[in-house]
Amino acid sequence: MGLFEEMEADIYSISNDSPEAHKELKEQMGFTFTMLSDPSLHVIEKAEMAGEGMSVRGYSVFNEDGELITSEEDDLWGTNIESTAEKIKSALN
Repeated sequence: MGLFEEMEADIYSISNDSPEAHKELKEQMGFTFTMLSDPSLHVIEKAEMAGEGMSVRGYSVFNEDGELITSEEDDLWGTNIESTAEKIKSALN
């Protein structure tokens, strides 16, 4: 998926799902970005994407200093990946 290749950013997805689940989703959806597992929810909490004992779906954008710029819960972020990419591009500008 080339939506993120032109961005001057490092793109990752993160959830508390297992690496095996990430691999399956990545193959199913054709994602090219790295998918990370955070079962302890440490990074997920910093991204303001923690639910009750699990990660919620959505996206977060951090600046180069690791400060959160924006975060949005969105259950359909992957299905609506083009819209998600536009929102991320907007947050980076």
